[in-house]
Amino acid sequence: MWPIILLAVVAGLAALAGFFVATARRIARPTRGEAIAQDADRSALLVIDMQEDFTRSEGTGAYDPADRDRAIARINMLVARARDAGDPIAFIRQEHRGRAVQLVASLLLGGAGNPGRPGGRLDRDIDAQGAPAFVKHVADAFSNPELEAYLRAHNVGSLTLTGLDLTHCVRGTALGARNRGYDVVVDRAGSLAAREQAATRAMDDMEAAGVVLCDGEGTLGLG
Repeated sequence: MWPIILLAVVAGLAALAGFFVATARRIARPTRGEAIAQDADRSALLVIDMQEDFTRSEGTGAYDPADRDRAIARINMLVARARDAGDPIAFIRQEHRGRAVQLVASLLLGGAGNPGRPGGRLDRDIDAQGAPAFVKHVADAFSNPELEAYLRAHNVGSLTLTGLDLTHCVRGTALGARNRGYDVVVDRAGSLAAREQAATRAMDDMEAAGVVLCDGEGTLGLG
């Protein structure tokens, strides 16, 4: 009797683990969509997931406050530059969708990213000044068709991405953009990564897809 019960428990745990792995892969998978217009010639800035649930978290996987402050200063400079140039600016916000994902966020992240939390707002030090914000539920911001429509309406063909996390949502959005034909630059100085090795792998993935990585004013060498 007990061996049967133990086997059932093990099987149930294995099935649960498989479900979470499949969910994680689905969330991380870059989307595909219609190619951008050949005459799309404007540039836009996308600031990804700079929400207080993440920027001001504590404990394992939290971002160093000094790194956060440097990234925010860089982002605000990029926002001011884009605003002066008349380039579109968009902010991206993460909200987890689905009970399983929200449960995992509650268990492992203290609920960070779940809907309705005060920490879901943009970081208090970010200079948003009325720029549109688009909500996403997976890593790739292009999963929200409203973002794509906004960029098409402004004839955008080139994107600068910054924000967090370089390993996940910056990577996913960069690859989703490349899948549609955008020229993409990821500004490393304005991006955050909790795990250096994973961030290096993500940068390799992006570079292989044709994403330009820069640190400050120059191209970031990965060698």
